[in-house]
Amino acid sequence: MKKQRVLINGLGRIGRAILRINLQQDAFELVAVNDINPDNKNIAYLIKYDSTYGRLPNEIGSDDRNIYIDGKSVKVFHESAIKDVDFTDIDVVIDASGIKANSKQIEEMESTSSVKKFIITNVDLKSAKNIIFGVNQDKIEESKVLSSSICDVVSLGPVYSILKKNLGIQSGFLTTLHPWLSYQNLLDGPAKSWSQPGDVFSHYALGRSSVMSLIPKSTSAIRALSNVYPEAYDKISSFSYRTPNALVASAVLTVLVEKNTTKEEIIKLLEDEEAIQKYHIIQTTDEPLISLDYIQNDYSVIIDKRWIQVSNNNHLEIVYWYDNEWGYSSRIVDIVKYIGEKCV
Repeated sequence: MKKQRVLINGLGRIGRAILRINLQQDAFELVAVNDINPDNKNIAYLIKYDSTYGRLPNEIGSDDRNIYIDGKSVKVFHESAIKDVDFTDIDVVIDASGIKANSKQIEEMESTSSVKKFIITNVDLKSAKNIIFGVNQDKIEESKVLSSSICDVVSLGPVYSILKKNLGIQSGFLTTLHPWLSYQNLLDGPAKSWSQPGDVFSHYALGRSSVMSLIPKSTSAIRALSNVYPEAYDKISSFSYRTPNALVASAVLTVLVEKNTTKEEIIKLLEDEEAIQKYHIIQTTDEPLISLDYIQNDYSVIIDKRWIQVSNNNHLEIVYWYDNEWGYSSRIVDIVKYIGEKCV
């Protein structure tokens, strides 16, 4: 595998998780980062200390132009627009900013940039090839601009794929319980958009205190899933709660399948897939665990076998967990490794 030279655009929760995972795996060479935070010392501090994932054992430092990780320099840019970043000698750009304007600029640079691949950590760019790693990673070679989808789909996609292939899906419903995100408020206020700075969401409830309540909201999970499975848009409905915790999401997937089945058969299908998979996509468990137990779990989806139910032979309910930052970011690192293996 050829180790890719990578620039991370945006060192928020996902950008820093990708950086930390790469420190564990040494999957790529981090050459540069771009972040609108003008204080390199603060960037280094946020890399070193994390309220959820803990303190890094690595030596982290900084100067006016770089951060240093165990003595190795990583160049730091502070451009608000990704088009203004210097991509010289960069193989892969990971845009973890979540800013729609950056996605659009990547689309405009596609034909002129020397970068081998752009990875966008959202589904806002329709021209990007949507990748659910563990489902359709063989499509990575087809496009210069890739979408790594969203955490809800990285977890849902493999389960949907197994059920569709083995039993057929008539209809279903997805309910997700998703931890708070950084754009939410500690105290009540306007629901400010993260992807389009300056905009305010018309969904006012998202502006309420994130630490005190369950907040009902719509979810883009099925719309994002339909980028890979178009039929899902008409077959599956969805709903979400934003929950007052920092990390680890859970979901309940209820589906009506075309073939009769049993709980034992469903468990066997999932365990058989788990046994042969190359990557950390599906994990099954029957341990009596809670959300905190799954922090920093690098699997895309952890299926709780205790709560699998089958009614009338074709009505299934599956409960699963996912670390919405670490599991999702682990698949982005897998995409970079795949590029090094297949796209040299």
